Amino acid sequence: MNLIKNAARRFYYKLPTRYRMGREYRALRKFLQEAQWWSTDRVAEWQLQRLQAIVRYACDNVPGYHALYKDAGIAPSDIRSLADFKRVPRVDKKLLRDNLADFTSRAIPQSQRIYVTTGGSTGEPLGFYHTRSNHVREAAFLHMSFERSGWRPDESLAILRGAFIGSEQQFWEFDRDKNQLLLSSYFLTERSYEQYIEKILAHKPRHLSAYPSSATMLAAMILSRGEAGRINFQTILLESENIYDWQREKLRAAFPNAKIFGAYGHTEQAVLATMCERSEAYHVWPFYGHAEILNATGNEAQEGESGEAIATSFWNEATPFIRYRTTDFVRKGASHCAQCGRRFQLLDAIEGRLQEFIVTKTGRYISMTALNMHSAVFDRVRQFQFYQDTAGKVVFKVMRKEGYSESDSHMIQRELCKKLGDDMELSLAFVEDIPKTSRGKHRFLEQRLELAYGD
Repeated sequence: MNLIKNAARRFYYKLPTRYRMGREYRALRKFLQEAQWWSTDRVAEWQLQRLQAIVRYACDNVPGYHALYKDAGIAPSDIRSLADFKRVPRVDKKLLRDNLADFTSRAIPQSQRIYVTTGGSTGEPLGFYHTRSNHVREAAFLHMSFERSGWRPDESLAILRGAFIGSEQQFWEFDRDKNQLLLSSYFLTERSYEQYIEKILAHKPRHLSAYPSSATMLAAMILSRGEAGRINFQTILLESENIYDWQREKLRAAFPNAKIFGAYGHTEQAVLATMCERSEAYHVWPFYGHAEILNATGNEAQEGESGEAIATSFWNEATPFIRYRTTDFVRKGASHCAQCGRRFQLLDAIEGRLQEFIVTKTGRYISMTALNMHSAVFDRVRQFQFYQDTAGKVVFKVMRKEGYSESDSHMIQRELCKKLGDDMELSLAFVEDIPKTSRGKHRFLEQRLELAYGD
């Protein structure tokens, strides 16, 4: 029986991705191929129809939304324009976490629900439901996006992420059927570096998919040994974390022939933005979800202004996310891309989660993107992490490289204090290790304060 199963699996993975993923995948890919070039008016018309249908679906099938809209005096028939949609009440993680049963659709049978959780960057993961179709649709959007970089679904791939943990002795696995080398980001250290490199060189994957922090850690190890270009990836696909400018610089230096391509999204699958093939701007997919960018007063941010992404999923029927507060902050760009011609909203920067901001004594929020960590003063720093549990005070944890001296500490203090401002106190702490998260990510800021934004 196992021989038959193994033979069937091998046959299945010999099929091209478009056939393995099924009819829904192919139909959505075909739609996206055409719709990505639609006019602004046609995109807006399509979005309005989807929003009207989603609000109607939620009122009919999701008790939590039905009660919320009734209390607000909103009926599906009231949504006649995108401006009308802003009258719909927002929801947040706490409301959904505390009332998951009420915000789960009665139209989706229990047998078809798949329970998933977020990574819990605030310390409290959010649990909710997907269906199998979520995986198929997500793949269609991501594959369409990643193909802009030169990646193709059936080509060899190394995955440096935390989903496969294994052990320090067995940190890798090669999936022959999928042609994928799985590498646990959890065990990547100076001690294990050469073993990781050996596995990559042995299997020669064309592309790398990774957390930005994991890819950057690998790049830093490569550069510290003078081995830039030793690994020749064609593309580096980055997901699940913010990508900082200093990380891009390190990756370009370590992998000079690779195209670096980023995607911003989350487990909730309510908003997706992926990089343009002709620039580093992010395109918000208008067919994936409806994204609003609201400033602290609750108004739509202007071009160049930062705000919170408020997202509405077009595809998640099991636990609908409607005007969902992501606590992700982005800087709004132009309303369309002059480089490629798509009429998609652009994001000039992904500034990170709310919990990735440092708070000063006067209440200013400092984004990690504002702290360029690629200065030469950090050359003898192996790893670092900011830690904050008091407003106006932050600790900079440092794992030192050989040759680190007191003068390095003085230069780091001076460099960071210039960027943090006069209303911040900075102290340094030397540590032997900075633990990764349970998913194998490196967190650049451990924020213990409970932060709030707007209303």
